[in-house]
Amino acid sequence: MTRDTILCGDFNARLGPLTGDAISNARGNALKPWFDEHCLSVLNASLAFGVKTYSSFRQQQELSSIIDLFLTNIGDVALVNPQLVVESDLSLGSDHRLMSLTFGYVPPLDDTVAPGDSVMAPRRQWKLSKLTKEKPLGLLRESFRSSVAPLVGTLSGLVSAPPGVRPDIDALNDSLNQCLYECLDSSIGVKSGCPGHWKKYWTQEIQDAATERDRLYSRWRYALGYTKIDCWVLYKQAHRRFRSLVQSAKRKSWHKFCGALERDFSKATAAIKRIKSNKESSPTYSHPDGPAASVATMGSHLATVYEGALLNTASRPAPVTPMVSDLPFCLPADMSLFDTDTLVLCIKRLPTHKAPGPDHIKAEMLKALTSEIAPVLSLLFHLCYQWSYTPGLWRQAQVFPIFKKGDASDPGNYRPISLTSVVRKLFEFCLMPALDEHSPALDIAQGGFRPQRSPLDQALCLHDLLMHDYFLTHRRYPVVAFLDIKSAYDTVDRRVIWQALAGSTLPRPVLGLLMNMFDDVSVSVLIANHTSAAFSPVTGVLQGSVLSPHLYSLYINSLPNLLRSVDTGASRPIAINSLLFADDVAIFGSLSGVQSIMLDLAAEHSVCLGYRWKPSKCAVLGSPAALSDTRLTLYNEPLPVVDEFV
Repeated sequence: MTRDTILCGDFNARLGPLTGDAISNARGNALKPWFDEHCLSVLNASLAFGVKTYSSFRQQQELSSIIDLFLTNIGDVALVNPQLVVESDLSLGSDHRLMSLTFGYVPPLDDTVAPGDSVMAPRRQWKLSKLTKEKPLGLLRESFRSSVAPLVGTLSGLVSAPPGVRPDIDALNDSLNQCLYECLDSSIGVKSGCPGHWKKYWTQEIQDAATERDRLYSRWRYALGYTKIDCWVLYKQAHRRFRSLVQSAKRKSWHKFCGALERDFSKATAAIKRIKSNKESSPTYSHPDGPAASVATMGSHLATVYEGALLNTASRPAPVTPMVSDLPFCLPADMSLFDTDTLVLCIKRLPTHKAPGPDHIKAEMLKALTSEIAPVLSLLFHLCYQWSYTPGLWRQAQVFPIFKKGDASDPGNYRPISLTSVVRKLFEFCLMPALDEHSPALDIAQGGFRPQRSPLDQALCLHDLLMHDYFLTHRRYPVVAFLDIKSAYDTVDRRVIWQALAGSTLPRPVLGLLMNMFDDVSVSVLIANHTSAAFSPVTGVLQGSVLSPHLYSLYINSLPNLLRSVDTGASRPIAINSLLFADDVAIFGSLSGVQSIMLDLAAEHSVCLGYRWKPSKCAVLGSPAALSDTRLTLYNEPLPVVDEFV
C-alpha cells in the first residue's frame, strides 16, 4: 500500500463501538490490530457513524450490521470535505446497501509528515539472536573495534585537552551510534520484523507454503474439465505439506519453551507471570478517529499535566544558576564514576528484553560489546561531565501510556512510561553512587526504592507501629489515612530538588548534568506507531528513568518531618506518625489529631510544593465506632472509609 490508499468493500467485520455497530465479531477484533499496524482509519466511524450498511430478513426479523467499510491511511489534512453516503432506498438486488465516498484530495508537497500527525519510521531491528553464536559475535566485535578507532582518537583528544568552547557532543554521539548500526548491519543483519498476525512459531517457510496452497486453491477453483482433478490433487498435496510444517513448528516451539523452563527457574516464574497477564485484558488508549487522534489527545492531556498549573509562585524556590564560568569541569582523580571497570559492571546491570529508546539501541547490543564499547563510553561520559551537557538524543522521551484502572477512554487513567535511550540509563547508573553519597539524607519514614527496604518491610513497620508502639502508648488503636498523590511523578517541581541538592555536597558538575537531563527534555506520545507533537514539560521527572525514584524521594522528603511537628504525646524523642513508600503515604494518630492537624498539614504541604492529593483515591481505616460521627476531609472533600486496605 502507498501512503494514499483507500480500501473499500465487504469485510464481513463488525467493529462494535468503533463504527457504532451493536456488537463486534471475531473478524472485527482480528482486524483492529491490522488497522493499527498499517495506520488505517475507518471512515465509517467519522463520516457515517452508526449507519447500517447491510440488512436482511430472517425468520421474519430484520438483521442489520455495519460490515461494508471504507479504510484509508490518508491523513485528515489531505481529505477535503469528505462525505460518505449510505443509500437506504435504492435496491441493487443485494442485502448490501449502495455506498459512495466523495472528497477532495490535497496531495502532500513532499514526503514529510505533518507535525502532530506523525507516523514513525519503522524501528530499526537486528537479528540479535545471532549474538549467541561465536562467529557472528566475533565478526561484530572485530568490525566495531576497527570502525570506532577514529572516534576514540577524537574523544581522547577532547577529554585530555578540552577546547575553549563546548564540542559538538550530539554529533559525537551520532557518530558512535552510526558505527554501531553499520557493524550490526554487516555482522548479524537487519531483522525485517514479522507481521503482527503471525504466531510465535510462524516462519517464512510456513508463510511460503501457505501462499502456495492458496495459489493452488485458486487455480483449482477456476480450472475447467479434467484439469480440475489434477489441480485438486496438487492443492491437497500443498495443504498436507502446509499442515505438516505447522504441526512440526508448533512441536519444536513447545519443546523449546519447556526446555527453557526446566533449565532456568526464573524463566519459569516469568512465563507464568506472562501467561497470567496475557489472560488479563489491558486496554490501550484509543480514539474513535484513529491512532493519530489518540496521540494528539493524549499529548494534549499530558502537556496540560506537565505545564505546572499547580505551582505556587509565592513559595516556589528560585532557579539554581548553572556555573557556566567554570566550564569545562575537571573530573577528580579519586572519582571513579566513569572508569572502564565501573562501566563494565553497569552494563551488566542493564535489564534485557526491554523496548529501546529513540536511538534503537538495546541493552543486548551493549552487553555483546562490553569490553569494546566500555572504553568509548567512558570517554564520552567524561566529556559530558566536563561540560555538564548530554546529547539531545538522550533527552528525548517517547511516552507510552499504561492503563491503571477506571474508564479506559479517560487519558487521566493512564500512567505515562517514558522510553529513553539505554545509553542514558547506563549514564544514570554511573551517576547513582555520587547521588546516593552526596544528596541530603532521606527521612527515616521513607522506604521507597532504598536498599533492604521492600514494600513488605514497610508494611510490617506500619503494622508494628500501629499494633504495638501506638497501642501500648495510647491504649487504643489509631486512625490511619492512606493518601494518594494525583500524577505524583508528573507534577514534581524540579526546582525543589535542585535547591536541596545545591545545598548538599554533591559536586556541581553532577548537579549540572541532572538539570540538563531533566529540565531540557522533549516528550512525545507513542501509540500504534504514531507520535504526537513534542513538548517540553515544566514539571515532572521521567517515569522510567533510573534516577527518578531518588529524585522524587528528595522532593517529598520534607513531608514526614512536617507531620512529626504534631504533638502526639509520645514519650520518645522522635514520634513516627507517617510512613512513605515513594509517593504512597500513610499517616496515623488519634481521630482529632489526624482530622484537625495532620490532614491540614498535608494539604498545606501540597499547595506549597505544587502537587495535589486525590481524595477520591485516598482511604481511611479505623474503628467504625470512632468514625461513625466524624468524616475525615481533605480539601473539604470527605475521604472514603474502608474496612481493609490492600
